[in-house]
Formats: sequence, C-alpha cells, structure tokens
Amino acid sequence: MRIDIDIKDDYAIDARFNGYTVHSDQSTASGGSGAHPEPFDYFMASTALCAAYYIKSFCKARDIDTTGMQIYQDDSKDAADAYKRRIELHILLPTEFPEKYKKAVLAAANQCTVKKVLEKGPEFSVSLD
Repeated sequence: MRIDIDIKDDYAIDARFNGYTVHSDQSTASGGSGAHPEPFDYFMASTALCAAYYIKSFCKARDIDTTGMQIYQDDSKDAADAYKRRIELHILLPTEFPEKYKKAVLAAANQCTVKKVLEKGPEFSVSLD
C-alpha cells in the first residue's frame, strides 16, 4: 500500500492513502499545536481498532449483540528499553454474552492483522530516491 505524506506547517503532517487523509501533529510539549494525534498514537490505536474489528465481525456473524461490550488497550514500556513494549488488550463482555463463545471471541481478537504483522517483526527500509 502506498502512503503519500504532506509536510505542513510546524509539525502538522498528513498521510494520504486509498482516498483518505490522516492528520497528525505533535503535542505542544514537543513543539506542535496538539491539534491531532501524534503518529505513534495512531500506531498504538491501530492494534486496538483492528482487534475490535475482528471481535465485531465474529459477533455479527453469529448475531451476538455487542451492546455493553468494552474493549480497551494498555501498553507499558520496558524499564531498560523504551522501544520494547507490552501491549495488553482487554475485552469486557456483557453478562449476557453467550458462554460458549467466550474462548472463540478471544481467538477472533488474536486474528488481528496488525497484531500478526507486529509479531512477525516487519522489515524496514529507508532510501533516498
């Protein structure tokens, strides 16, 4: 997938792909205006959003109501290496969620494409063209 970047004023940066534009900025503490999330925030949100999509698809295919379901994600840095993270996704199921599908909904969350790519460890290349 190609992503085109537009560098704007100050630290505002847009990413354009597939007809969408994602706006990013830096916090005021980092010199930006704080008008949009920072790029790393989008990265972290992508894991939770992806897992939520797989959970929703699983429930929708079985006509399971997701009202009252909550999903949240926490991450923590390794004390010795700030680039090493532990990402924890939490799923809070409503009391009426069918017992027989509880393990399966966990399996659905684990199908998240973003999670799988991160687990494989993508290769990066930076070049001057």
